[in-house]
Amino acid sequence: MVKAVLAGMLVLGLAACTGGAAKVARDGAPSEQLLVGGTRVTATIQDSLSSRTNNTGDTLHAIVSGDVKGPHGGVVIPAGSSASLTIALLEPGSDQVNPEGRLSLVVSSVTVNGEQYPVSADLDSVPHHLQVRTASTDRDPGGRSVRRDVVVSAGTPIVFALTNSLKVSAR
Repeated sequence: MVKAVLAGMLVLGLAACTGGAAKVARDGAPSEQLLVGGTRVTATIQDSLSSRTNNTGDTLHAIVSGDVKGPHGGVVIPAGSSASLTIALLEPGSDQVNPEGRLSLVVSSVTVNGEQYPVSADLDSVPHHLQVRTASTDRDPGGRSVRRDVVVSAGTPIVFALTNSLKVSAR
């Protein structure tokens, strides 16, 4: 009896020493896992975007490329989980003002095992290219302006780093 009590106290003591990294359910399995700020996540954008057809505020989807493991080695975000990105800024390039255009995306959430978690993350520069097109101007119907649409193709790899910790329920 004394051995059983001591063993139970040892298990509780070990669970308390994890620094809050994972809560432990009654069966001994973690009920939630933690990713610390700075954890890097690789993903692949599933939707193409263009400054010709998309707008600020539109949502894009990405798929996590590889398992993301927590500090204790357990998988917290499995490969195949989804991430949502929001277009924060998207402007085509123009001859005079901004020849390269502007693009800014924000990682807004990840979905793990069917549950969506809001995230705060720093997104590395997103690979994109420019697609040149000419258009007549309103001021001079016979005149031509050159626009350079910012384009991100489906299948583009991205990398983001969590800026805050993320707690994910284990299943």
